Amino acid sequence: MPYPHLVFWLGITTVLLGVAIRRYAVWTLGRYFSITVTVKSTDDVVDVGPYRWVRHPSYTGGLLSLVGLGIAVGNWLSFLIILLAGIVGYGYRISVEERALRGELGNDYREYATETPYRLVPKIW
Repeated sequence: MPYPHLVFWLGITTVLLGVAIRRYAVWTLGRYFSITVTVKSTDDVVDVGPYRWVRHPSYTGGLLSLVGLGIAVGNWLSFLIILLAGIVGYGYRISVEERALRGELGNDYREYATETPYRLVPKIW
């Protein structure tokens, strides 16, 4: 990539922005946050904070951090490999999590998914 010094710092800034978004999402979930996909029928749908715009803002932050890492490395091939791995990994995780949420939370989650149609990026996906 051109301008390696500038590209590196742009990448680091993007990583930090991703970390901040992920932390905000985790903080918003509070007691509902878990590293493993765990949903109980007594859980509530969280639709405040970053969850107003996308259904999986924690993954948005994680993917943004991966994009930043790819930028910081300064190599187009590395960037593409990191981006593709992140999309595949988070895409799979989202499908597993949404299946669990729909199964346990039923209509409440279906309504939320209709009202908040984007999984990771508003107006895109």
